[in-house]
Amino acid sequence: MGGYIIVAGGETLPEGFQGVQASRAELIDCAKCAVIVCDGAEVPRVVRAAGVMINGDSAAVPSERVSGVQLITCGRGVKNTVSVTSDDGETLTLALNRAVETLSGVCEPMELPVRRRGRSDFMCMAEFAAAILLDEIGQ
Repeated sequence: MGGYIIVAGGETLPEGFQGVQASRAELIDCAKCAVIVCDGAEVPRVVRAAGVMINGDSAAVPSERVSGVQLITCGRGVKNTVSVTSDDGETLTLALNRAVETLSGVCEPMELPVRRRGRSDFMCMAEFAAAILLDEIGQ
């Protein structure tokens, strides 16, 4: 894996993901980290990161907390960076709706089916986005 995932808030990563679960984080300065901010979690001040994933359907992020860092919104609405294009209950087809910067360059829009495996829609989308940013998929 090209980097690590930092999860701020209550949800956890599935097995196989290299990451850190933080109930609270003050400052993140890690160019090779993707930061997932769960609903209700305090948004850490992010100086450097591959990107910050938030719930675009419900979250508002103070711009001074993530200034200069790529913000990835995840949600059901088509204006989000990552959205759901189909859902059969067990499998979500996720769409990256616009190009994003990755550790090694740029990933163009794409779609990919993923198994839910008991995770929330948001965590499925955020993990998908993190994997793209960290060059795990979409190269």
